[in-house]
Amino acid sequence: MTPAELMERSKVDGIRYRDLQVVAQLEKLGYNLNAPRHVLFYLYFPGKDQAETAAEALRARGHQVGLREPRTAILDWAVVAESRDRALIPDFLRDTVDFCEDLAKKHGGRYDGWEAGPDLG
Repeated sequence: MTPAELMERSKVDGIRYRDLQVVAQLEKLGYNLNAPRHVLFYLYFPGKDQAETAAEALRARGHQVGLREPRTAILDWAVVAESRDRALIPDFLRDTVDFCEDLAKKHGGRYDGWEAGPDLG
């Protein structure tokens, strides 16, 4: 798929094809997508104020949030939102990714994707 096609949404559940590729890989590795797991979402912002505002919005949605200052190779403030004990069901994944994308855009940042840990249950 082309980069533009990966950004399109599935007509079945509204998840972007790029995220469905990750989900398919996890299934191929034997992950039970209905099992609770640790999921991380990555956002980057040019300034501390934008990062703190985004972090607060993510906390309000129930995420644990880490805020990291810029480093030598990374010039932006990193915001890492964690969800624990959540299954990778379509509604959770689609809604959280959409929220992170919108939040990054609203505050001049960028959303950089997600990763999932192994089954917890």
